[in-house]
Amino acid sequence: MVEQVANQQSGGGSTPTPSLHFSKCKLEDVSEFVRKNHYSHTYPGGIDFSFSAHYGETLVGACLFGYGASRNLAEKLLRGEKDKHKFRELVRLVFLDEVPRNSESKFISWCLKFLAKNTELLAIVSFADSSKNHVGYVYQASNWLYTGESIAHHKNYLLDGKDTHERTLYSMYGKFSYKELKEKLGDRLQISSQVVKHRYIYLLRPELRERLLPAVLPYPKKKNWLDDLEKND
Repeated sequence: MVEQVANQQSGGGSTPTPSLHFSKCKLEDVSEFVRKNHYSHTYPGGIDFSFSAHYGETLVGACLFGYGASRNLAEKLLRGEKDKHKFRELVRLVFLDEVPRNSESKFISWCLKFLAKNTELLAIVSFADSSKNHVGYVYQASNWLYTGESIAHHKNYLLDGKDTHERTLYSMYGKFSYKELKEKLGDRLQISSQVVKHRYIYLLRPELRERLLPAVLPYPKKKNWLDDLEKND
């Protein structure tokens, strides 16, 4: 049975206000929603945990977790830890604008509680894309740890003019090598500069805080202090 939680919104008059509820789901249940509504119109391979948010009967949000691009994430995050299977990256968060305020942070918090209760995962990492003017307010609102800006260690590509992660290219063509990809795709593929991203970490086991390797830093802010919570981090 799919686990679910409902946050009832206050309503008035004779027409009840729809409820916002969260569920674990299959990737296929939200894949088209993510492609349509995320600014990249893609998602990477390696996703093994998917969650959906419905407002009444309408799908309004999706959250996807997977292995991400880093092959040595365990060693980077926790002292003495080498098992990469105990870590995941929050690779896509998508929410429509019409949901109630703070729905994104509530959704993320619910997903994290589910993973903490039902898996042996230790920590989740996520990145806010500075090139999209994101600094990660939604992660700040759900009490993630900020550990600074990510270091550019891999290439970003443009496939047919669209930003495409190297892991996505691997899932499509079975190749990481730029030379091999270029031979196959020709002018369809170009190298895009790697953007700086803000890195956030959430420890599913709070007792692991003393083993955290990156320094915890103050939350970053946008230059424009009037901005609200970002959509689609």
